[in-house]
Amino acid sequence: MQKEVGEKRLPEKEGVIFLLFKNGKFLLEDRKHPEKGYFGYIIIPGGKVEKIDLNLEKAAERKVLEECSVVVKKMFHLDSFIHMTMSNHLYQSAAYLVTEFDGDVTNDEGKADHLWVSFEEAEKLLEFADSKYILLLAKNALNERGLLKD
Repeated sequence: MQKEVGEKRLPEKEGVIFLLFKNGKFLLEDRKHPEKGYFGYIIIPGGKVEKIDLNLEKAAERKVLEECSVVVKKMFHLDSFIHMTMSNHLYQSAAYLVTEFDGDVTNDEGKADHLWVSFEEAEKLLEFADSKYILLLAKNALNERGLLKD
């Protein structure tokens, strides 16, 4: 006998996660500000979707510009997923891989240090399941396009 699926709780917030890739390296954030989320951890950058965003892709482009000061030229959707925080908040996130952008990456927000690392280094530094998952999806997408050299 198969169990009926009940109504699901809807996500409270939407977010985007973006992984920049250039010259065989990925951009990660080393979170240094004690009052900001993920303090003390290395993560893939991202942010909350604002009401002004027309769609998640536009939200990702906006967050890349805000957090890294570069304009996205080529970006691939990797996946969307739902995750629950320890404080019982339900989030829906979309992950993107940015392979081309205009400008030099800068860090004007000051909440984290930027790190450019290889896939192997990223694999060792990232501890959160969603970051590890996104990194693996990015590796697969880059391999499919012939952009990642082992």
